[in-house]
Amino acid sequence: MRGLFFRTEDDTSLSDDDLMALADALAVTVHNRVGTQVFWLTRQDIADLVAPYIVDLDLEDQDAIPWLVWHLIQAAREIAVTARR
Repeated sequence: MRGLFFRTEDDTSLSDDDLMALADALAVTVHNRVGTQVFWLTRQDIADLVAPYIVDLDLEDQDAIPWLVWHLIQAAREIAVTARR
């Protein structure tokens, strides 16, 4: 994924739509690799896991992506908990 679809050059940030699309793809990737234990990861854990995929983004986007991924995973956790009830 790195550099293929989402890449920034010359200090250009990704658009909001691209940020969300990348965060969504990374959240799915992390969930598929870690399984349901992903719901208990900290934001720093998420940042460490997605870091190799976002090294080609500008620094602002590199800071935003782990937060977006973490929030998506927490939203998925809420859905999973609600579905069990």
